[in-house]
Amino acid sequence: MKHNPQAITSAMQLYFTGESLRGVQKFLRLQGVEVSHQTVLNWITKYTKLMKQHLDKLTPQVSDTWRADEVFVKVKGDLKYLFALMDDETRFWISKEVSNRKEGHDARGLLRQAKEVTQTKPQVFITDGLLSYSIASKKEFWARERENRTVHIRHIRLRGMYTE
Repeated sequence: MKHNPQAITSAMQLYFTGESLRGVQKFLRLQGVEVSHQTVLNWITKYTKLMKQHLDKLTPQVSDTWRADEVFVKVKGDLKYLFALMDDETRFWISKEVSNRKEGHDARGLLRQAKEVTQTKPQVFITDGLLSYSIASKKEFWARERENRTVHIRHIRLRGMYTE
């Protein structure tokens, strides 16, 4: 590595807080570090891969309440749905998946991935009224013993909140 670790760390911090590659390059130039915007991109690519390898070995410490929701995004002009599941307390993204449709999407993969990542299941699962979450919750979080069952709160409904 021909540049100091502080410059690389600063570059990554600036980039991940929204600064452009060329903006990071200008900041580093003011600090006496001459690099191209391509070098900054190479650092980001290299070190995010290393961080991902390290993070994949960790089991996140999450609370017993999880939230799931979906949002539509355009990918190369096509409408896709991003389904995400996060810890209610820490806001840590536990799992995510992309689907071509919202209605009829099988959310079991999202919940299964969350159980694998955390090595646990929530006591409370909060969602909107999308039927996919109810079906997936019953299949992935159901327990024979009542005290071990996950309470599913279908939070956003026209008629108000209710639980299953």
